[in-house]
Amino acid sequence: MPTFSYKAINRSGQSVQGHIDAENLQQASDSLARKGLFVDDIDLMPGQPQIDISTLGKKTYKIKLSDRDRAEFIRQLATALQAQIPLMTALQVVRQQNPRPVVKQLIGQLSDIVKSGQSLSYALSLYPRTFDKLHISMVAVGESTGSLDQSTTQLADLTESEMEIRSNITTAALYPAFVLCLGLISVGIVVTWILPRILRTLAADVPLLPWPTRIIISISDFLRSPTGWFFLGALVVLALFFHHWKKSPFGRYFWDRFKLKIPIFGTVQRKWAVSRFARTLGTLTSGGVNILDALKIVRNTLGNEVLAREVDQTVNQVRTGISLAKALQHSGVFPPLLIQIATLGEQTGQLSKLLQTAADAFDRDTQVAIKRFMAIFPAILILVLALVIGFIVAATLLPIVQIDTAIAGLQ
Repeated sequence: MPTFSYKAINRSGQSVQGHIDAENLQQASDSLARKGLFVDDIDLMPGQPQIDISTLGKKTYKIKLSDRDRAEFIRQLATALQAQIPLMTALQVVRQQNPRPVVKQLIGQLSDIVKSGQSLSYALSLYPRTFDKLHISMVAVGESTGSLDQSTTQLADLTESEMEIRSNITTAALYPAFVLCLGLISVGIVVTWILPRILRTLAADVPLLPWPTRIIISISDFLRSPTGWFFLGALVVLALFFHHWKKSPFGRYFWDRFKLKIPIFGTVQRKWAVSRFARTLGTLTSGGVNILDALKIVRNTLGNEVLAREVDQTVNQVRTGISLAKALQHSGVFPPLLIQIATLGEQTGQLSKLLQTAADAFDRDTQVAIKRFMAIFPAILILVLALVIGFIVAATLLPIVQIDTAIAGLQ
């Protein structure tokens, strides 16, 4: 078992120092707190056996859990800690209960890191593809205040709430995207290969065909020509360039700004971001994180660069002494309800609680916006596809009608 050296202040106000054996840094701090000592400094003693943290971090950097696996791990860990199970035992219990091999591997490595004397928050920081600054900060606050069970419970609630909303948004966009892709593929096959063969049998002289038919044949000829293949290749290259461009700081900002301006969909994006802002900020401040650090963490959880930069401006204003409510009002992108709740929270000293209440209201608004999106967007998509199909049907039937009319005139 590792040995830690510490410096602390006892209940009489005197400075004391000594050594304590514990499984990890958190348990050592908890043991000293139960003895009535206020820890000033604690560290692993030199010469203690421990694993090579730097090597382990490089080795496990690529491990990534899905959102669901991560949420389940945090919830199971929070439940175990609430049952007053020590951290190392809790990790082992969660590892034994989880059936996923990748989760077992991650928890096993986290246990090795914590067993070597490192904190759980430091161990989580070695896995940036799974745990972000929000997870690390919440755990670090729980470790520093001796309330790791409460902070992990709050983190589990937050993670599950975000996962539910994200799942609803993904589900709402899945059906329209499937219909659009299937429609485009079907139209492409019909226009490129099937219709031209049918239409050319109706009339040998293409200029004599109706204009919708001539358009279909021209599109088909273009797509089947070398120029058409070059055009399709250029579209693929352009799509890859766009994919990389929107990941750059400049491209991400303008793409996120464009998404906010899309009717209905932009409203869903904004409401979801505001909900995450209120809930995450309320969770962090209730856990003991100061407002400036909490805003910096929230900035990276919004999922929209435009709103994130507005939070940066808010941080700068709060740092100068301006209240949070006034800083949010100056940004011009946050709804009046959030500003009013922030004002009331600062006046009553219940900012964290009221922000959580506001987040619940914004979550409901997000659900309503998603339902509205699901009701309108598929209808618009079906209408567009109906117009395209109607044009194809007209291009097919008009030559037949033209031939029938010509035959009737000859008779």
